[in-house]
Amino acid sequence: MVCMLNRYLATFLVCFHLIGTSVLADDSGLQSSEPEVPQRLVSTDGSLTEIVYALGYGSHLVGVDTTSTYPREAKALPQIGYKRALSVEGVMSLMPDMVLTTDDSGPAIVIDQLKQAGIKLQNYSAAPELASVKEKILGVSEQLGIPDQGKALWAQVLTQIESAMNRPLPEKPAKVLFVLSFSDRSPMVAGSETVAHLMINLAGGVNAASGFDGFKPISAEALVEMAPDVVLMMEGRNPQVTSDTLFLKPGFNQTPAASDQRLITMDGMMLLGLGPRTGLAIDTLNKALYSGQALVSAKSGLADD
Repeated sequence: MVCMLNRYLATFLVCFHLIGTSVLADDSGLQSSEPEVPQRLVSTDGSLTEIVYALGYGSHLVGVDTTSTYPREAKALPQIGYKRALSVEGVMSLMPDMVLTTDDSGPAIVIDQLKQAGIKLQNYSAAPELASVKEKILGVSEQLGIPDQGKALWAQVLTQIESAMNRPLPEKPAKVLFVLSFSDRSPMVAGSETVAHLMINLAGGVNAASGFDGFKPISAEALVEMAPDVVLMMEGRNPQVTSDTLFLKPGFNQTPAASDQRLITMDGMMLLGLGPRTGLAIDTLNKALYSGQALVSAKSGLADD
């Protein structure tokens, strides 16, 4: 019965939206279409939410996903669920005239249903590369009708990224293992072709798990072989895990990181979001990795594409 009611609700919302967004008559009797600049935005990605706020258009947001935790104002907005598990009803109930998505927003059936309902979706790359930051900032500003402000924001973010990458580094970079989720038997870690891999490299470290792509559970034996100097995790993702408990676990207790209890935790959206705080994330991770060490070299600048 509940599922049937949800289907009826979704159908009603779809029809209502189609009627509400059809061609309207103005005072002169002539017909006009929707305004180009969206007045009711829904964001399915925390980095896109941050960009909207950074451009000064936070008041246009009427709903966000659960990864939209920054700035603080975003957390007070109606939520539409996790970005990979959206619902048609949750999005449609907010009557958006544009939904901002990334390649990993979903599931695909929901994205298709929103398109069929006549909702305008604007999609951006989720590729683990700095070019994604530029695409999102310039793309969102274009949709908001403020391309010059987008260019200015990207220039600011790029300057922060270049400054962070040009910090002095030690001769021997730290081997860093990013742990996405933790279990006694098989922690899930980040290999190559991930944002974690990118950020570790940009901060002057080396990904200890670069021998495979994507995320993969690993054994205690594999962990010992990777021999990370530092373990990196997201704040709040595994709240029960502290340096005191982590480095008592099999595999972790035999790594170089265990000798100095080197566990770094960071705001997950800042670290992995590839949004306006990317430069701050690089700088924060760099300082956490190398604070107090003798620094003798520097990275080259980042060429703007």
